[in-house]
Amino acid sequence: MSLNLSDLKGVGEKITEKLLRIGVKEVEDLLFHLPIKYHDKTKITKISELEEKKLLQICVKIEKVNVVFYRRRMLIIKAADETGSIQIRFFHFNRDQIKSFKEGKYIKCFGELKLTKNIKEFIHPEYRIIDDPKGLILDDTYTPIYPVTDGLRQASIRKLIKQAIKLLYEKKILLKEVLPEKILEEYKLEDIEKSLVKIHIPEKYDDINKFNDSISKYRRRLIFEELLAHQLSFRRIKIYNNNLRSFQINRNDELNSRLISKIPFKLTKAQENVIGEINHDMSKGSPMLRLVQGDVGSGKTIVALFAALHVIKENYQVAFMAPTEILAIQHYQYVKQLFKSFDVKVSLLYGNMSSKEKEVIREDIRLGNINFLVGTHALIQSEVDFLNLAFVIVDEQHKFGVHQRMSLSSKGKYKDKFPHQLILTATPIPRTLAMTLYGHLEYSIIDEMPKGRKPIDTKAICEDRRDEIIEKIKIACANGSQVYWVCPLIEESDLLECKAAVKTYNDLRNALPDINLGLLHGRMKLKEKELVMDDFRNKKINLLISTTIIEVGLDVTNATIIVIENAERMGLSQLHQLRGRVGRGKDKSTCILLYKSGLSDIAYSRINILRKSVNGFEIAKEDLNIRGPGELLGKRQKGAISYKIANIAEDYKLIPEVTKCSEQIPENIAELLGKRWIINKVEIGNA
Repeated sequence: MSLNLSDLKGVGEKITEKLLRIGVKEVEDLLFHLPIKYHDKTKITKISELEEKKLLQICVKIEKVNVVFYRRRMLIIKAADETGSIQIRFFHFNRDQIKSFKEGKYIKCFGELKLTKNIKEFIHPEYRIIDDPKGLILDDTYTPIYPVTDGLRQASIRKLIKQAIKLLYEKKILLKEVLPEKILEEYKLEDIEKSLVKIHIPEKYDDINKFNDSISKYRRRLIFEELLAHQLSFRRIKIYNNNLRSFQINRNDELNSRLISKIPFKLTKAQENVIGEINHDMSKGSPMLRLVQGDVGSGKTIVALFAALHVIKENYQVAFMAPTEILAIQHYQYVKQLFKSFDVKVSLLYGNMSSKEKEVIREDIRLGNINFLVGTHALIQSEVDFLNLAFVIVDEQHKFGVHQRMSLSSKGKYKDKFPHQLILTATPIPRTLAMTLYGHLEYSIIDEMPKGRKPIDTKAICEDRRDEIIEKIKIACANGSQVYWVCPLIEESDLLECKAAVKTYNDLRNALPDINLGLLHGRMKLKEKELVMDDFRNKKINLLISTTIIEVGLDVTNATIIVIENAERMGLSQLHQLRGRVGRGKDKSTCILLYKSGLSDIAYSRINILRKSVNGFEIAKEDLNIRGPGELLGKRQKGAISYKIANIAEDYKLIPEVTKCSEQIPENIAELLGKRWIINKVEIGNA
C-alpha cells in the first residue's frame, strides 16, 4: 500500500516538487531516503577538550562582538567557558544577527574546530542564542543528516521521515520483505523494517565507535540490498541489449593492414587482442557496450580508431567524445592526420566555437558530409543531429556520467538500430571493482606498454630542496629537453596552502631568465591554451607551468621531466596520470614529486608506491590495500551511479557476496529491488 506525499503534514505542491528532485515520489520512498552521516548533539564539550577537525558542540558565554575588515568584512565573536576561550567567525551576516549577539548572553554552537595562528575558532557554526545555560535542552540521540536540495532543510526532511516511520508503525505503510527467507539466512541479513528504523532513529551511545558498531548490521542489510539491486539492473541491461539490433560491421583485414602501415609503432599483443574483441562484438548485429581499460600511454585511442575506420568504410558515422577541449583538439589533429589517405572527413565541435562555425558543422553532420566527429559535451546538445551514427567512442569514462553517454548514443538510434559504444578509461580500477561500477559493460584490458618505452624514474623530494630541482631543470632545458611543472590550484588558497600556477610561473621566470616559459590553466581562453600547447609541441617553450589541466591531453615526446608540487595532497591515480605526460619518447624520463616536510604514514606509503612502480594496475592494487578504492575513484564521478547508502570506496568487500547472491534472484524480485533502490533509471538500450 502506497500513500501519496500530499497525505503528509506540511507537504504541498512546492515541497512535493523539491522531494521529487531527491528521488522521493511517494511516502515509502522517504523510508529509503537514508542518512549520509550523523551529528552528535547529545552533549556539550568543554573548550579545553575540543579536538581539531572534529564536529563538536559547545555552550559559551559571549564576551565581545566586533565587525572587522581584513580582506573582507567579518563578524567576530569572542566567547568562553570555564576552561578556555574561543573565537566564532561569520563571513555572511546581517544587521539583525549582529544585534542578537549580546555580551553576557550564551550561545550554543555546533561546528568544527580550526586552529588559526594558535587561536581556537569555529567558522559559520550552527548556533542558537540562549539566556540560561541551566535550561539547555540537548538532543536525545544522534542526529541523522540527509541529502537535501535547495529550499528543503534538514529539519523539514527529518519531520517528514518521522511521519513516514509513524505510518509504518501504524501499518498504514506495508513494507514488503522482498528477499526470500533463504537469502536472508545465507547472507546473515537483518529484517528490512527493523534496519530502516534503526538507521533513521538510532539508539543513543556515549561513544561514537559503539554507536557505529550498533548500527553496522542494519547498514550492512541496506547496503547489501542496494548493491544487489544495481547488479541485477546491470544484468537486465545486458540481456535487453543483446536482444536489440545494431549495425553489423564485419572485419576487414585489408583495411587493418593499411592502417597498421600508417602507424609508426608495432601494436602490442594486448592491443591486437582488444581489437579482435571489438571486431567480434560489432559483427554480431547487437549493440556493443564495451569498456577498454588501459594504463596511461598504453594505446587505447588507436584501438578505437581501428574499429572507427571499419564503421566509416561501411558508410556510417562515428562520434568521439572527449572530456576537455584540449583533449578533443589533440584527438582531432591526430585522427585527421592518421586518416588522411583514407578519404575520411574529420571535423571538430566544441562549446567555444562561434555560432556560425557550429551551424556549418551541424548541417554537415545532418547531411552525412562528416564521417568522424570529435568533440566535447557539445556533441550531446539537442541541435546536433547525425544522419547515421553507428559508433560512439567516449574517452576518459570517469569524466562523464551514464546519462551523458546515453544522450550521445540516443542520437544514433536509426530506425530500429542502436549504435555501438566503446568507452575508454586510463583509471586503473581492479576488475572486481570495475564490474561493480560498470557491470553492464563488457570489459577489456590493455595491460602492455608499447615496445621501447623506458621506465620513468620517480623521485620524491622535499620542497626545501627546490633550488636543486630548478638547477636540474636549467641543465635539462639547455640540453634540449622540455619540462612540465604542475601546480594543483590556479590561485592562492588559505585553506589548501597550495602554490598557485601563476605565482610559480613568476617565481620560475625570475629564477630562469634564459629559459622560455609558458603558463597553462583552465581560466585561459581556448585560443590562448591552443597557442601555448602548440608552442610547447613545437619546442618554442622549454618549461610549461600548468595546473592539473594537463592530466589528460598533452602528448609531447620531447618532454622528459615533470615536477608535481604538493604531491602529498593529490590522489595516487591522479599522480600516476600526470606522470604519464612524460616517458613517451626514446629518452629516459623523470618524475619529481615535491612534498612538504612532515609526511603522514599514509602519504609516505602512497608516494613510495609510485616510486617503486610505473604499472597503473599494480599501483591500483597496492592503493586498494592501503586505503580501499576511494583514492582510485577520487571524488564522486560526474553522473555516476547514485547510491542511497552504499559507498563503493568503503563497501567494496561486499561485492563477491553480492555477485553470488545476484545469481540466485529471479526476475520478479530484481524488478522490485530496482524500483526500491535505483533513483535514476537508465533507459535500457541506451545504457
